[in-house]
Amino acid sequence: MDRVWRAFIASWVVPCQLRAQVVSCGLSARDGGLFTGDCTRGSSSRPIELSRPKGASDALWEGRLGPGTQSLPIEISTYQYSSGPELIIRTGAWHTLLEFAVSDDGLRLAWDEGVEAPPSQTDLDIFLAARNLLGDEELWDREDDRDCENDGSLISLYCALARATTAEMGRYQHRQPAMQAVRRVIAAEWSERVVDHRLMNFNNDPRTTLADVHRLFDLAEESLRRSIR
Repeated sequence: MDRVWRAFIASWVVPCQLRAQVVSCGLSARDGGLFTGDCTRGSSSRPIELSRPKGASDALWEGRLGPGTQSLPIEISTYQYSSGPELIIRTGAWHTLLEFAVSDDGLRLAWDEGVEAPPSQTDLDIFLAARNLLGDEELWDREDDRDCENDGSLISLYCALARATTAEMGRYQHRQPAMQAVRRVIAAEWSERVVDHRLMNFNNDPRTTLADVHRLFDLAEESLRRSIR
């Protein structure tokens, strides 16, 4: 299995361009399958650790980025595009890996924090499925609390996208490109309705109508279709 994995990722080693947003990481192999090291971006540096996930998971690697209690979860997965699968990394948003190389001694990886991974047909499928869940006023939850387990027969904008993501991807993935497209439209068109959580705030704002939600879907779908790769 390791030989197959190494043969696969060997085709994804891409020369890293020197750009201000590029993060470059070097990790060394430790006991128990753990890899640790540092990531640099410009003159700053942050610790990183990665390992292969145990049990069933579609993540190829997972770990933490940053120091101590300030660290954030990260993962590396493959994503299917029309031209074939690509390696992507989640560090808040998803980014396409510019470099990824693994050996018995360590790992090298790099990505551009200023460029999010483009959407694919999967994101459009997620988006269309979410849109169908919010086609009727009687099904719309106007009091979203970002807890999708207590919605009963009602569903909010956030939970429709979360449910559709889980159905299409097999698990919920935060900041999926489909969700990001919706967030960007809200910020551009209805920024006055946003306090902290764009999806929840827009959904719960008393000024928001179902017609607004459908217009949001129209604009986000247009954006997705222009960017799909």
